[in-house]
Amino acid sequence: MPYRQLIDFPVALLTCLSFCLCGFVNGQNIKDPIADYLAMNVPDRTQNTGGLWVIKTVEVDIDGDGSPEIFVGTWYRKSGPNTWLWAGYQKDGDGYRRITPADSDVLIDFDNVYVGQIPEIQRQGLVQGYSLELDNKDRDQSNLLSDLEYYYVDNGTLVQQSAGPLDRDDPSQKETYDFFFGPNRKIRETPKVVSFTIMDLIHRGYVIPDWAKRR
Repeated sequence: MPYRQLIDFPVALLTCLSFCLCGFVNGQNIKDPIADYLAMNVPDRTQNTGGLWVIKTVEVDIDGDGSPEIFVGTWYRKSGPNTWLWAGYQKDGDGYRRITPADSDVLIDFDNVYVGQIPEIQRQGLVQGYSLELDNKDRDQSNLLSDLEYYYVDNGTLVQQSAGPLDRDDPSQKETYDFFFGPNRKIRETPKVVSFTIMDLIHRGYVIPDWAKRR
């Protein structure tokens, strides 16, 4: 083998290995989203869940391409009574790739979430409104939402975009509220939610990590 080829071969091999390792680091080649979620090292999750009581999976087709994304998450018990954060996954060949960060979970309230076209950004996605004072199930008691959040997938990454506060006393903003959350709104689908207790996970053969120990 010529000298130049001898040099190029290990370089090419290292490049290939680097590409493969980057794929794993970025959440590629994941066979089971629940197993991946349990194995993740997320400092905020360790600190704020107070241990694992239950996890949920949510299946929803964010971008409307016919292939639903999967979210795995749990209750951040020390952060509030209904505060759930998630890791998100997208189908990739025979497995999945993670579309959320490797070291942090994403806040999404799937209760009464809007699923469909988001006119302002001309994309398919999720829309949720948050109140600093009330749980989402009680938000109709207040005319002011502290933040309207858009969620959509762009280049294999979940994007969370704030649209700012929403005041229903303003007629134009009330129109926006009614479009996303009003009684006559039109949504493409309703997310499918499944719950698993610790015992459910153990019976299914999952390894329960240290961060899941109740504190």
